Amino acid sequence: MSKSKSTKSPQSDKNNNNDNDEDYYLKDHYDNVLLVRDNILKKDIEIFIKGGPLHCDHHNEVMGFGCKHMNFVHSLDEVEKLKRAGKLR
Repeated sequence: MSKSKSTKSPQSDKNNNNDNDEDYYLKDHYDNVLLVRDNILKKDIEIFIKGGPLHCDHHNEVMGFGCKHMNFVHSLDEVEKLKRAGKLR
């Protein structure tokens, strides 16, 4: 999976266009886990793939679009490919 997708806060776009200002980015992936770096909380968040649906460990959300980490992960091209292949819901 690529680490290229990120989101930036409007404030960081005004100040500069530095990668260190990204709010979220895909840091790593392994087994059934997507590791998202949350620079707002200053911690890594694990998103688990549990038999199809995604689960945010930080917010204890399953497929919840109220969780910013889940919204970010659902915006990744790689996750869209997994959904089209029927591996994710």
